[in-house]
Amino acid sequence: MAGQPLSTDSLLAVIRENKQDKAEARALNSLAAGLARTDIPRAIAYLHQDVALCTKTGDTAYLTRAYNQLVTCHLHSGRRDSAGYYLSLLKRMAEESSSVDARTDFHAAAGLFYKIEGNYRAALPYLVASLDDARALAVKDPSMGNRTYLAGQYLNIGNTYTVMADYRKALTYHLQSLHRFEEVANKQGISYCYQGIGGDFLSLGQLSQATEYTRKAIALKTEMKDQRGIGTALKQQGSIFRGAKQWDSALAYYFQALKVFQGMNLKVEEADLDFDIGNVYGDKADVVKARTFLNNSKAVDREMGDSTRYQTAEAALLSLEGRVGRQQQDELRLMSSLKASVESGDREMQLANLQYLSEYYAGVRQYDKALYYTRKYYEMHDSLQGRDVQLQLHKLESQYNVEKKEQEIKLLKEDQQVTRLVLQRDKVLLYGAMVVLGLLVLVGFLMFNRHRVVSNARRIIEMEKMRNTIARDLHDDIGSTLTSINVLSKVALEPSDEGFVRSSLQKIKDRSGAIMEKMDDIVWAINPQHDTMEELLSRMKEFAAELLEPANIDYRFEEKGNLVAMKLDVRRRKELYLLFKEAVNNAMKYSGCHLIVIRLEQEHGSLRMEIVDDGTGFDEGAVRGGNGLNNMRERAATMEGRIVIDSAAGRGTRIVLTAALP
Repeated sequence: MAGQPLSTDSLLAVIRENKQDKAEARALNSLAAGLARTDIPRAIAYLHQDVALCTKTGDTAYLTRAYNQLVTCHLHSGRRDSAGYYLSLLKRMAEESSSVDARTDFHAAAGLFYKIEGNYRAALPYLVASLDDARALAVKDPSMGNRTYLAGQYLNIGNTYTVMADYRKALTYHLQSLHRFEEVANKQGISYCYQGIGGDFLSLGQLSQATEYTRKAIALKTEMKDQRGIGTALKQQGSIFRGAKQWDSALAYYFQALKVFQGMNLKVEEADLDFDIGNVYGDKADVVKARTFLNNSKAVDREMGDSTRYQTAEAALLSLEGRVGRQQQDELRLMSSLKASVESGDREMQLANLQYLSEYYAGVRQYDKALYYTRKYYEMHDSLQGRDVQLQLHKLESQYNVEKKEQEIKLLKEDQQVTRLVLQRDKVLLYGAMVVLGLLVLVGFLMFNRHRVVSNARRIIEMEKMRNTIARDLHDDIGSTLTSINVLSKVALEPSDEGFVRSSLQKIKDRSGAIMEKMDDIVWAINPQHDTMEELLSRMKEFAAELLEPANIDYRFEEKGNLVAMKLDVRRRKELYLLFKEAVNNAMKYSGCHLIVIRLEQEHGSLRMEIVDDGTGFDEGAVRGGNGLNNMRERAATMEGRIVIDSAAGRGTRIVLTAALP
């Protein structure tokens, strides 16, 4: 479950290599997982290939994952017997081996099997066990794949609680799932959560919030071309319009969703949608179309062996016939449907069956029973909307307050002396707290003052260091250069041939240019207006352009991280710039390169500079007498950083500086 997902082309390339190894098993499994959203028959074909490979190689980890996916694919295709067969294989592997993967995949598959089958009471324990497995896996290995899997388990439980009409728990799990999917930036998971939260609000009758989240889900699923997800979200939007009694808009969305489900041969979703469309036509009093779609739903349910959905569709038909005057006395079938929904834990179906019974008895003029089931319907409806829960909370809160006041009165009557002692103790505590607060304020003031004094001292020390550095530079570099210029000038004034004079003047020109450049660097470094990294980058780019473009050397700057927001002190800024100049100047003069790449990035509180050329390189042992490399190492040490110089004859040079930020 860990690791980054590969693209479809990469997975197919692995499969075509036909190495018959774990990598091929993983590729087949991943490819099937992606196709399960768009092309179930192809997904099943790849999974069969995966099963054969894992059986041959003895790879139980990917074999259990393949069984898990086969259960899901066959369920969505309406092949319940095939799904049950692979679930039994998975259960046997979980029981016969100590494999954590086998147990985890069995819990996930069993939970989904019973959930899609409509037996939510049976599904919930497996879903909770699957969540526990995912938590343990994420703690052991908090990779992105395992965190995504954990988020999916929260989502499955939230969806189950929605159907069981426990909307408080459903919303809690959906929000937990959304938080985790957002942490790993999983758009598909986020779209599922949006749809789940929209469904919670729909069940609570809050249609505006339901619409907001459902439309977010549709937009994300459309962006990712998730066909099955688009179908389920369109169906939910249709249900929102049905809740608002906008029948035509509801049917428009339902038929869009039906087209998607039929194109993918998703029998379970098709049966559910036929049921909903039939009910909308019943709401519109279009009996012929209502009967057609409800009978379609019954036929698919019978084909899949789903007795609960079959009986609910039959109950809807009986209710429809009662509404148009066909007084069929089939109370037994209606009661059987109600009983099945109660046993499965599907409280939404239970609510629908109570409504059908009410409408049926009204249609056959048994008004006392119609009134009884109408009351039952609204009692359950109000309970699911949270009214009873709120009343219970208010009652508990009132009872708690009454008991608390009675206890306080009893304590006051029994021992007034205790009260006085408590007051005295509180007074002492108050005075003590005031003293402690005063001490804290004093300590805080002293610490602030110490920090200010230390900061000033540090600034003074830094300024003194900078002054010493400037003095040393002026004395060592500029002083020596001026001395040489003076000597050359005197020599040039002596009678001599024109060539010697010209040579002396050229040296004076070169050395005066060098001293001007050094003076410019020193003045620029100590100017506070240049404290920003943006100014430093601009100067580095200007230097590179002036040096490399006349030499016909290509160069490239690459920046990563929030470099502009960085601030370097005068010392670090100066040393970084001079080290950069030294490295680029050496590459231009000695490497014979055609391209220089300069990379600057901020990572984990440090600055990293990398300068790479494609020149001839050099043997560092052969140039130990030069000052350039030593100068760079000394500048890196002054920055409290680390420098790596990697070069060899014939393969260019790479210089990497890493320095901690202040």
